[in-house]
Amino acid sequence: MKKVFSLFMVLALVFSLCVIVGAEEEAFATVQALQFDKLPEIDGKVTVEEWGQPTVAHIKYPENPQTDVSKDDQTDVEFTIWFRYTFDGLYIAAQTPDTSPCNDNVDGAQIWNGDCLQMRLDPYGCTEDQGLFASPSRDNNYSEDYQEFAFAYCKDDGDCYAYCWHGIMEGMALQSEGGKYGASNDGTTTTYEVFIPWDELVYDTPHVGTSYGVAAALLTATEGENSNKWQNWLEWGSGVINNRDDNICGTNRLVMSGETVFGGAALVDPNPNGEVTTKAPVPEASGDAVLIDITKLSSPHDMHFETNDDGSVTFTFDESNDPYITWNISSQIKVPAEEYPFFAMYLKTNDPYQGGEIFYCATEGVSDYTGNYSVKYDYFEVEGNQVAVAELGDNVGYEGYVLKLRFDAYDGGTSDPDEAFITVYAAGFFKTYEDAAMFKAGGVNVELDPDYVKEIGGEVGDDTTEATTPTETVTEPTNDTTADNTATEPTQTTDNAATTKDNGKSSEPTKTNNTWIIYVVIGVAVVAVAAIVIVIVAKKKK
Repeated sequence: MKKVFSLFMVLALVFSLCVIVGAEEEAFATVQALQFDKLPEIDGKVTVEEWGQPTVAHIKYPENPQTDVSKDDQTDVEFTIWFRYTFDGLYIAAQTPDTSPCNDNVDGAQIWNGDCLQMRLDPYGCTEDQGLFASPSRDNNYSEDYQEFAFAYCKDDGDCYAYCWHGIMEGMALQSEGGKYGASNDGTTTTYEVFIPWDELVYDTPHVGTSYGVAAALLTATEGENSNKWQNWLEWGSGVINNRDDNICGTNRLVMSGETVFGGAALVDPNPNGEVTTKAPVPEASGDAVLIDITKLSSPHDMHFETNDDGSVTFTFDESNDPYITWNISSQIKVPAEEYPFFAMYLKTNDPYQGGEIFYCATEGVSDYTGNYSVKYDYFEVEGNQVAVAELGDNVGYEGYVLKLRFDAYDGGTSDPDEAFITVYAAGFFKTYEDAAMFKAGGVNVELDPDYVKEIGGEVGDDTTEATTPTETVTEPTNDTTADNTATEPTQTTDNAATTKDNGKSSEPTKTNNTWIIYVVIGVAVVAVAAIVIVIVAKKKK
């Protein structure tokens, strides 16, 4: 009887250990990002000869139910993904079967609402999900520096579009800062090919062995169905769509490998000892006027821009007549809102009988665009050069440092968008209306239409104001603008990243809940005690 009891206890213990180990092994995935020893051409075409074997092939629910989660257990969504790197940046490629590519929202924050690849990357890794030591830079299971971005293919022009909701490039289309992006569809497969410089993702360049928390999701749409909006999705990892929550972003682990893709020599680490380097701080505005770099634009919607040889930017428009675009201010220069209450654009337009709006965001006031945080301005009825001034001071939430502006070119549209244009020569912040209206900023020689000068009662005088010149440095992002973390299905009216509910059928790739394991162990212990009692009673009866 003792032998039987001993065997029973051993089997129970083995069963408990298997359950625990199995649960831990399935809770997340750890993958390697190989080094590129031969760089690919970023043209939206990916082959094994150029990229090597994929990092994760044929992600498809429910093959890996702990790391792959799908809407309504959809089985017709699938994608393959590659992760590669150099010490200059991160390379990502993905392929998915798709005979009908569809995304009507490639310009701007609505990019998720159609076919797209949406990702999160946590620069401090998914430490606690993997039983590793927590980083002091993390709060619970994520860091405040997580990045969230998406890429989409546009069948109309064959280009790859990008957008960042949270991170260093928050509110920006990443290609404005040096990334390279390509996409294509050959009638059966959509391919994404991406290069993102490290300084757009993290503050410290990685080394061999550096790990990041990562999750990727593919959203799909079909032309002619559901008003061309998203319908299904598949996620590898968690925190992007399923159980969307900052506390669980990037449950999979991406490790920078010392191996190369094609077996060549390992790359030379420019900082092998891992010395901490400090980026040059973003300069703070000074003087009576401060210029911004008007070529650093993102999130165009029904609005196209082209940089001219003289540094000006010309905007043209779509027929749908809702044109706007974003300027990211905080990555260029620190503008104290209260000190610079006027924003002005020195420009020319062939449709001067219109009005527009400037939406503003600031660190101590407004962190996202809403109808309450905008200021109207008017174009003057002149054919030549003029200045459009928006008075931002004394408005709700205009305090702290300016984060970004959204330039709504024509509020309510223009009579003929196919023919209208605006050329902006310079833009900046001013302390007084008089300086703003005459665009008295150092380095800008204004040539204003006489009718405009007469209208405002101004007089062109000597230009002696020194304006702080914006630099290429990037500051740490202010964590005021965050994606909507509520687990609600995305709609056409929100500007946030996709936030989709899991309907309860798919496994949640979150932290493993070990409560049931405790119950199993307790149950085994109870059975064991009962067996001992039975043996003792039997002995007494003898």
